[in-house]
Amino acid sequence: MRRHILVCHLPLIILLSSSLSSSCRSDHQIQIQALVQFKASLIDPLDNLQSWTTNATTSPCSYLGVQCDPVTGAVTEISLASMNLSGRISPAIGALAALTRLDLGDNTISGGAPPELSNCTQLQFLNLSCNGLTGELPDLSAKLAALDTLDVANNCFSGRFPAWVGNLPGLVILAVGENSYDQGETPPTIGNLKKLTHLYLASCYLTGEIPESIFGLMALRTLDMSKNYLTGGIPAAIGNLCELWSIQLYSNNLTGELPPELGKLTGLRELDVSWNKLSGGIPVSLAELKNFEVIHLQWNNLSGPIPTAWGELRFLKRFSVYENNFSGEFPANFGRFSPLYGIDISENAFFGPFPRYLCHGKNLQYLLTIRNSFSGELPEEYSACHHLVIFRIHSIRLTGSLPAWVWGQQSAEIIDVSNNGFTGRISPAISKAQRLKELWLHNNRLDGEIPREIGRLWRLKKLYLSNNSFSGVIPPEIGNLSKLTELTLGGNMLTSWL
Repeated sequence: MRRHILVCHLPLIILLSSSLSSSCRSDHQIQIQALVQFKASLIDPLDNLQSWTTNATTSPCSYLGVQCDPVTGAVTEISLASMNLSGRISPAIGALAALTRLDLGDNTISGGAPPELSNCTQLQFLNLSCNGLTGELPDLSAKLAALDTLDVANNCFSGRFPAWVGNLPGLVILAVGENSYDQGETPPTIGNLKKLTHLYLASCYLTGEIPESIFGLMALRTLDMSKNYLTGGIPAAIGNLCELWSIQLYSNNLTGELPPELGKLTGLRELDVSWNKLSGGIPVSLAELKNFEVIHLQWNNLSGPIPTAWGELRFLKRFSVYENNFSGEFPANFGRFSPLYGIDISENAFFGPFPRYLCHGKNLQYLLTIRNSFSGELPEEYSACHHLVIFRIHSIRLTGSLPAWVWGQQSAEIIDVSNNGFTGRISPAISKAQRLKELWLHNNRLDGEIPREIGRLWRLKKLYLSNNSFSGVIPPEIGNLSKLTELTLGGNMLTSWL
């Protein structure tokens, strides 16, 4: 009897097996057809997609950039970032119902983002950034509940800001910046995204104040609302975001003072609030933070001293406070314990000795201290500075002999020591500065002859030597500087002319 039952059900098993096999073949063909249509809408000058064929024996899982579910064979990932692709995104992408990851970033794809993307209901990662996509970004929120990463930054999307992103509560990374949306306020619904760790809203034409709802995103690590039209102050509630390590609010119209609550952000590494209208001093609580790598406060109305404690920072790489009203002596140990890469403290009212340790870590490439009121000589510790690209210390009232290390800077593009009281001579070692484009020496007390070696600086565009005590013959080799557009020699004791 048992054998009879098995025999009776055998045709049914064969029928089901045949049906499943037929279904798999059908799904397989649908995927191939969708991928081939997707490829056909793209321009692939490097032939990266040559493996995407309709060959019946070829599985789409073998296509470059495609990954599949190992059990079902369904296409789950398409990763084609940085492949020099152009063309458009085909609506056929919507046929790939099992797709969890689509990465087309860093290409030159144009046209719109197809609404059919919302048919990829399993999608978790969507990266269309750094392309030339246009039109209004379609609402994808109704069906993409699984989405945790949405990056459409650096495109040409226009129309309304995509406020619908607030309906995607699973988002961890949201980057919709650097597009051309209509001007408008930041949607408070972004505060619904409680899992968000990275928020990139730069250059979104946002107006008004920063909504309070954003300061309820307790998992947030990076906040970038730079290059907008934001007004009002930086709310004290920013201190609630204990996980923040990067704040980018530069190039807005923010006013008021830096809130003391910033001092609660003990993991803060990057603070950029430059190019605003902030005033007041550096809060004591902010000065106590130890993990800074980047501090950019330039182009505000900030005042008072730079905290002495910032001279003890261990990780600081970039520091910029130019065009403010800071004053007082610059912290004596600044740069002594950190791998400082670039510093610009120009256009303030610092006085006292020139900071001694800015190049102590031997990483310094950008040193700008223009128009301050320092005194004394350039410290000898700077002889260890071998990688300067831009060196501008003009109008800071330094005196003494200009040290020999200045002339042999092989990486330097700009050397500017003008409007000081330096003495000494231009060394023939200047010929080592083969990348030099600008040499500003005017309004000092330099003397001696202008060395012929200066004529070897074939990249030189600007040469300012006026108002010193140079003497002798003007080197004819200067006439070989074919890129030279500006030359000043007046106010010296030179005896012949070009």
